[in-house]
Amino acid sequence: MDVIDELYQRVAFQISTSEFILIIQSLVRKKQDDIDYIKNKIAHYEQKRRKEEAMYQSLSPLRKLFTGRPPSHHTAVEYMVYVKEPFKKIEVIKREIRELERVLKRIQDNPDADEIILPNQIINQLTQQEREDLLNER
Repeated sequence: MDVIDELYQRVAFQISTSEFILIIQSLVRKKQDDIDYIKNKIAHYEQKRRKEEAMYQSLSPLRKLFTGRPPSHHTAVEYMVYVKEPFKKIEVIKREIRELERVLKRIQDNPDADEIILPNQIINQLTQQEREDLLNER
């Protein structure tokens, strides 16, 4: 099967259908791992924030006056950095996963196709995965 770049209509590489399916499935797993990593970072931040807030609430009113808010107090900037931006990344990764799953379905529906046309973004991901696999083999 020739994998063709939709944008330039050029052959990117030649690969067997079964190997191509395995590569796409590994890309999907890698993206799901990325989502899990981001969610864990957000959960860690939220846990730290709750812990510091609980410690602050346990202080006496006089100590609260001199201590000030805990360092990870929920500010707008912190929220953007630790929560909102990572959630945006998760949405982008989910869109990429849906696109990969559409490609996978297209291949599985027509396994005898001589060539398949893919969006440029997926071609880039596949060639990057291919490079990583080659480096890991050495």
